[in-house]
Amino acid sequence: ASALGASLLLTVGFQCVLLTAGLWWLRLTTRQRQIAADVTAQQVKDDLVRTQQAVMFGLAHLSESRDAMTGQHLQRMKLFTRELTAALSQTVKFQSLITPEYLPLIEVGAMLHDIGKVGVADRILQKPGSLTHAERREMERHPLISSDCLTQVEKRLGSSNFLQMAHEIALYHHERWDGKGYPYGLHGAAIPLSARIVAIADVYDALSSPRVYKPAFPHEQCVEMIRNGAGTQFDPDLVEVFLTIESRIEAISQSLSSVDVVADSLIGRPTQSQAAAGNCEANQGADRPTIDETLDSVTQNLDRLDELLGSLGIESHATCATATDLVSAS
Repeated sequence: ASALGASLLLTVGFQCVLLTAGLWWLRLTTRQRQIAADVTAQQVKDDLVRTQQAVMFGLAHLSESRDAMTGQHLQRMKLFTRELTAALSQTVKFQSLITPEYLPLIEVGAMLHDIGKVGVADRILQKPGSLTHAERREMERHPLISSDCLTQVEKRLGSSNFLQMAHEIALYHHERWDGKGYPYGLHGAAIPLSARIVAIADVYDALSSPRVYKPAFPHEQCVEMIRNGAGTQFDPDLVEVFLTIESRIEAISQSLSSVDVVADSLIGRPTQSQAAAGNCEANQGADRPTIDETLDSVTQNLDRLDELLGSLGIESHATCATATDLVSAS
């Protein structure tokens, strides 16, 4: 009896050891599989973010490709907007509105502010003289075209914070503080903060850069014109903060303008000032991808985005088949 009891005890003990080892192995295997699944999911999500950004930057460069004079305009817009937004976040009035997530969203939105220019005729975009009333009315449609285009993108990608902000910037960055802007004549704080910020960045860059219809103005003159626009064209509180960082804005402008000059000299492309003197039409598109090439790139990224969404178990909200549809829909 004692021997039988000891044998049973040993058997039960051995089974307990086997059961414990099995449970430990199962837990370890499950944890390893979960870690592997989490890594894969994170890689897919990272890829998704990169693809979303590629789509947005592709659309932004699509608008830039229509204008040979813009140079590093998109990059300057991003950095000007970042500097002004960061400075506003340190003020009592705006620090509660500008969260840590706000800055990267507005940077992307700033780069998409003029996507609607893909729907404006070259004879208007590239006209060296003053626009007629009809031409100006056509030019003033580009925020509405931007809205239509980004609505189509949002249907394809689904709603997201960065698309919503890009949408409001593109639609409202030509509104004025005094209500005399376009397309809706919004007044004061009715204009979204993001659009009011980008409006200052956009005007500074337009003034400080050569365009087909004007030379580049000196930094001091640009700052003075923005100062004079406080309370009429611009939010006066934003202008007040802009004036505290205008030296940093100038440094960014000069740095990226130098990049343009060096790049032009390396590839033998006429400088922006030469283009402004009358060679713009001849040099339009130099060292730039064609619109068709840009559209193809955007389309490929949209298709890639659909694949990534599918791998995450998310249905695409696609209603437009290609990036060309985004433009034709506008």
